Amino acid sequence: MITMKFAPIREKRQELYNIEDYSLMPFNFNGIDKQIYSNVNLSIFVDDYCNADCKFCVAQLRFENRNQTFKKDKIKNDAEYFKRIDEILEYLKPINPSVSITGGEPTKSKRLPEILRIINKHGYRKRTLTTNGSGLFDIMEGKTVLQHIIDNNFSHLNISKAHYTEDCNKDIMRYENGYCSNEMIETIATISLANGLRPRMSCVLLKDGINTLEEMVNYMEYFQNIGIDNIIFRELMDFDKTKMINQEKMQYNFDNKIYLNDIWKQIDTDNRFTPIRNLLGYYYYVEVYKFQKVDMCSEGANLVKLYDEKEKHKNIVYEMVLHPNGNLNGSWVDSEDVLNPYCPIGQKREENF
Repeated sequence: MITMKFAPIREKRQELYNIEDYSLMPFNFNGIDKQIYSNVNLSIFVDDYCNADCKFCVAQLRFENRNQTFKKDKIKNDAEYFKRIDEILEYLKPINPSVSITGGEPTKSKRLPEILRIINKHGYRKRTLTTNGSGLFDIMEGKTVLQHIIDNNFSHLNISKAHYTEDCNKDIMRYENGYCSNEMIETIATISLANGLRPRMSCVLLKDGINTLEEMVNYMEYFQNIGIDNIIFRELMDFDKTKMINQEKMQYNFDNKIYLNDIWKQIDTDNRFTPIRNLLGYYYYVEVYKFQKVDMCSEGANLVKLYDEKEKHKNIVYEMVLHPNGNLNGSWVDSEDVLNPYCPIGQKREENF
């Protein structure tokens, strides 16, 4: 029987979330002194366009949870946009955050190859791209998007897939055009691992999809057999139900939530799983296990707790997001917590806005 060493923190994590328990470092954003979460990540949100319409869409949930319509303003001129990314990456070098590319579906953006090159030029540490995989074999500038990712020294590739069976996955993720089949994922894994890029499957637990520990095992065994050794299962995030404006997705999230606490309790007594570590973040909780040859990560998050922490500690930066409009924010909402506003060419930036 496996020791239940994670259980005490797991059961009390809502009480224990507290950003002050974590290492912080000072940084001046546009004339304002802030403290930054030491393990901070910079997310480059390439575009709000996605060729899928996932019933559980995390990107929409983060935005619409704040009573905001999921539609982002953009810097329309490519050269100005690339200049802005270059400027922000230079600006943040003293912090040295990890960098991730997300959306929307970033592999469908024609801007992606140049974004990858700019990040590589600045030599940032851990680099990740999150995708539904459908555009990885699209040809841009004479080679596949996957090859561009490899050529620019990215270390991690997160591929979202709701189920290991194609029909169930298509029903949940609702692709409009393009698709990433399991056969494609096998090829992606082979190419990636041969070139120093580690692929990871990302699965949201749903009553309509992967909904039990045995189904998680089936998911892991399926993708392990085609070359994937890194898988994350995510619980649907808790959010402010009074502000959610997308009724369809709000209802879907209510109806389909699977609670990781129930799964973790089963894992505690299942000798197929070896506990590796757990992590209590400022609004999320993670447990990592070894299952056969797979590194299995499982994560729960609470958006309400995130905003509670932000309200209590307004001088602390929890996350950084570079939005398509050029603003660097401490929020996934491009009008909130602006840390470094984009100043269009020809205009003067106002300090201490």
